[in-house]
Amino acid sequence: MKYAKTILPAAAVTAAILAGCTPTIKTENEVTIKPIQITLDVNLKVDQELNQALSTDKPNVKADPNSSDVRERRRSRRDQIKAWKSAQLIGENNKGLLEARTADGSLSDPVKKVVDAENADRRLVFQAIAGKQNIPVESVAQRMGARMAERSAEGTWVQDGAGKWTVKAGK
Repeated sequence: MKYAKTILPAAAVTAAILAGCTPTIKTENEVTIKPIQITLDVNLKVDQELNQALSTDKPNVKADPNSSDVRERRRSRRDQIKAWKSAQLIGENNKGLLEARTADGSLSDPVKKVVDAENADRRLVFQAIAGKQNIPVESVAQRMGARMAERSAEGTWVQDGAGKWTVKAGK
């Protein structure tokens, strides 16, 4: 009992001292939780649509310049366009279209006719994909431009996103 009489008061005094010495921390900063902005990358969907719409490597698509099918018309022009790109007469711009790269910016009538037809078909595809994906046509066109620059052969004129033209170098 004697032991309890000395321990209890000592424990009470210690508890009182510790309770009185407990620091109080006040924060004046408010924590604001901001909404997270999520950007949906539609490039994958656009790439899939571009692959389907512009693919010229499908065996069941025949090369017919008078066809109502864009893929058939594009396939009929493919070899000519490749040759003109190799000769550096035309290049792929950053809007997904072919553009003259001659010194004076002009093309012969047969080349211009094929380039204009190809660009018209590409624009039709861009519009169809943009409508299907509910995105601006310009977004589809820019994505096509980036893809064509990536896929272009060495020695082809390509335009980067900033508008600078370069001849694609080897890997």
